Amino acid sequence: YITIEIVIMLYIKKDISPVSLFGVWRMDESQDELTAMLDNRAWIDDILSIKSDTRRLEKLSVRVLLKELAGEEKQLRYYETGRPYLDDGSYSISVSHTRNYVAVIIAKDFPVGIDIEQISDKVKRVRSRYISENEYIDPENELMHLLLHWSAKETVYKYLDIPGIELKEEAVVQPFVPQRHGVLNVSETRNNRIIKMEYLVDDDFVLTYTLETSYL
Repeated sequence: YITIEIVIMLYIKKDISPVSLFGVWRMDESQDELTAMLDNRAWIDDILSIKSDTRRLEKLSVRVLLKELAGEEKQLRYYETGRPYLDDGSYSISVSHTRNYVAVIIAKDFPVGIDIEQISDKVKRVRSRYISENEYIDPENELMHLLLHWSAKETVYKYLDIPGIELKEEAVVQPFVPQRHGVLNVSETRNNRIIKMEYLVDDDFVLTYTLETSYL
């Protein structure tokens, strides 16, 4: 008999509050290793039929990370809009992925949003599509600031789940100076609210996720 040692690549796990937490998973495992971490094969048959190797690993990693966060395996489904939900309704959930990493946030009784973005200068080329004239970009930290703006707006999009929302003008990031870790606020004008987020800057990615929301 051959014993296979599975190295679990839970990169980050953090309690945000007594009823919410998030995690980041680094995708170092093979398909067989990820599948071995899950018990209910019927819940992943659709994933195993996906042709793209990368997409299969992403989706399996999300299921494994969700199990780690919730403490048990959950059936994850998606609405037609692409928004994820749990079959048993035990948590609200948001999911994101970038090269080599997936991120999941779960919470009881309130909606959440999360986004993870690989560090790349492509955001500079599309800056005009998502940065409004009312937003401040630190010239000394331009790339990181642009990435955090992009990620924050993607988090808002997932949190709101409103088709057709114009993120450039309807989700405005309030001025802040980027650090390795901090808090930022987004003015969401569709419902006249402030969405508070925490952010992390890693060597490979930036991450943003919702904390709380207040009305203006």
